[in-house]
Amino acid sequence: MIDPYILKQLKEIVDSVDITAFPYKKGNSIRIGHAAIRKSKRGYLVYDCKANKKVAETYSKTAAVAWAKCLVKEKNHFSQIEQLDETIAKHHSDSLFYKNTMEKTDNDIKRDTAEFRLEISLQKTQEAKANLMRFIFV
Repeated sequence: MIDPYILKQLKEIVDSVDITAFPYKKGNSIRIGHAAIRKSKRGYLVYDCKANKKVAETYSKTAAVAWAKCLVKEKNHFSQIEQLDETIAKHHSDSLFYKNTMEKTDNDIKRDTAEFRLEISLQKTQEAKANLMRFIFV
């Protein structure tokens, strides 16, 4: 038999959770509250379904989810999210360049330099994604 006091506490916890803050997939989009995220050729589009308009275009899915969460929670961190997304885009394209250089070059010094720069770019990308995750989970 389950203790009625524990059931009451569990019900209070479940009732206090904001269900609109959880993302879910619907069709070809990800929904978070009244925000929708769709993949495009150049990245991800964030729509405000209340106003029925596009509010953002991001390079990474992480930035799109962070933007949608801030939109739903009515927090104004959009410039920081945009800056972190630009950092991810820059370092991702740099990483592709460094990987290509490492594959194509015969010069050992060039290969070592590209490998070192690749590690830096991957680290910067991970830092930016971690900072975006703070907007999602806080």
